[in-house]
Amino acid sequence: MPDRAGTDQLLRDAAAAISAGDWRGAETVLLTCLERRADDVSLAYNLALVEKRLGKPALAEQRLARLLATAPDHANARFEYAASLMDRGAEADALGAFETYLAAVPDDPDARLNAARLCLRLGRAEAAAIHLELAESVRPGDPSIRLGRAEAARDLGEVDAARKLFGALYREAPGLRPEILKAMSQGARGRLPLDRRRLL
Repeated sequence: MPDRAGTDQLLRDAAAAISAGDWRGAETVLLTCLERRADDVSLAYNLALVEKRLGKPALAEQRLARLLATAPDHANARFEYAASLMDRGAEADALGAFETYLAAVPDDPDARLNAARLCLRLGRAEAAAIHLELAESVRPGDPSIRLGRAEAARDLGEVDAARKLFGALYREAPGLRPEILKAMSQGARGRLPLDRRRLL
């Protein structure tokens, strides 16, 4: 039987390594802890996050999938798993995973925004607009959510509304201007006529 005091010290060592940004050290310690406590979902979850930071996304995704097979209600793991799928371009699977997460945590604006982005990529602008409306009700004024609303309007063919949304955001969020200009010239229904005089 593993020494509980020894394992507790290892957990403190892992926390210290994470605080110091020593991801390799944290991975080593967490792997040792998980050998001693194989069923500890918190250890598996934290190890997956560390593996992600170390540039091992496939390993992290596999670990999250195994964790969710035994603990399907682990909301944070569900979010991270959906984000991993999104990062590697598995858009339909990622959307399904975010929707499962949102069934349990409906007021998470980040998950709503990610679901909306995926809906836009999959040509589901109406569903994207619903996610964005719900996200904005929790985090009003967020520039990324407002950009999503403009993109949804663009893809729904609501050209005047899209122009107004893009124009207002262009003036009010200069840090997003490259993304705004890119979004204005792309979309499922073609390009919006780009006239910078309307934006500045």
